Amino acid sequence: MAKTTTAAEAPTFASLAGRHGRALASIAGHDNNPLPADPTTVDDAGLVELVTGAAAFLTACRRFEDAETLESAAGYLADARTADAADRPTLLRQAQKHLATTYDIASELACDLGEERDF
Repeated sequence: MAKTTTAAEAPTFASLAGRHGRALASIAGHDNNPLPADPTTVDDAGLVELVTGAAAFLTACRRFEDAETLESAAGYLADARTADAADRPTLLRQAQKHLATTYDIASELACDLGEERDF
């Protein structure tokens, strides 16, 4: 099971990938996006790509609210990659908030498509 962060502990790219990687890959994979072998261990750039790919598929499915949520997460993650050390925790917390519903989105999508998935 992926390690979760406490309120005092800022999320990291690794903790976000560990927690949301499989669900994001499930969403992004529907659009024939190339997926990492283990989406829970992607690097910083890989996580941004995974979130962006999932958002693109949701846009194509006309699930605009979900897509916008993931697009926002991708923006915060992209900004965190280049932010200074003082700003990075705040940006990663914002990304974490936007990724909070990833599992639910993936589950609903799998249900809508008649798939059984375990994330």
